[in-house]
Amino acid sequence: MLPLAVAFAGAASAWYLWYDWRARRLAAERLAVLTGAAIVDDAAEGPAVRAIPSFPPRYRFAPPLAGAMAAVALWRLGSLPLEVAVASGALVGVLAHLAEDYVAEQRSGVIEAQLAAAIDLLVGSLRAGASLLAAFESALEETDAPLRPYFQEVAGRIRLGDDPKSAVSDLQLRVPLETFRLFATSLAIHWEVGGSLATTLSSVGRTVRDRIEIARRVRAQAVESNASVAVVLLIAYVLGFLMWRTNPERLGAFVKTGIGTALVAGVIALQAIGLVWMSRLSRSKF
Repeated sequence: MLPLAVAFAGAASAWYLWYDWRARRLAAERLAVLTGAAIVDDAAEGPAVRAIPSFPPRYRFAPPLAGAMAAVALWRLGSLPLEVAVASGALVGVLAHLAEDYVAEQRSGVIEAQLAAAIDLLVGSLRAGASLLAAFESALEETDAPLRPYFQEVAGRIRLGDDPKSAVSDLQLRVPLETFRLFATSLAIHWEVGGSLATTLSSVGRTVRDRIEIARRVRAQAVESNASVAVVLLIAYVLGFLMWRTNPERLGAFVKTGIGTALVAGVIALQAIGLVWMSRLSRSKF
């Protein structure tokens, strides 16, 4: 029964990841139709390597690899039952995924805050009568990493005579965040229809700051629930450790029985599912 549940959970996770990738792909294609940007197909990109990598860097392979290594180590070296080792590996993979996602979220917050400050500099330069290229170069003087290389690429392409709409549209491919999509789309549409770019960027800057503020409030509200989940998980393992210290022979014999193995593996698997659920509930999408 437990292997069937684990297989069902794996199939559901694979379907969810595929559906999320498909939705993002369709959204990028529709946005490219509006802005005239080219969609980069990872499968057909070939050996060409971008000089500036995408931001934030993601390590999607690390959590599954950590979970698989933990499961094998617990099974072979720890002499745990296969079901318990697999469930423990899934929990380790989920924890690694949450850690990797947290690091990426922190990096995204840094570059989004830099984008908001850079937009304010662009608006000030444009209202002072500077051209877009001069405004980008003035913003570069006050911008640090990680945003600086991407603005340097945009300014360099415009300086070399590349299509400005294509240069700013490719920015959203380098930094696939919603705030950068909004910024790039606004600039691309401005080159199509014209108008006051300073006014447009001023509205975009306010929107970016509002999004950052809402995301910070959501994360602050989620701290209490995340702490509660962490305490509950910690209590479960502390109780298990105390039971093992009190009577290790009886607890070891119980875990090695069929019912004990199924219960322990089920509890660990439910903990992994609960962590994924809580992370999805506390994540803001707008």
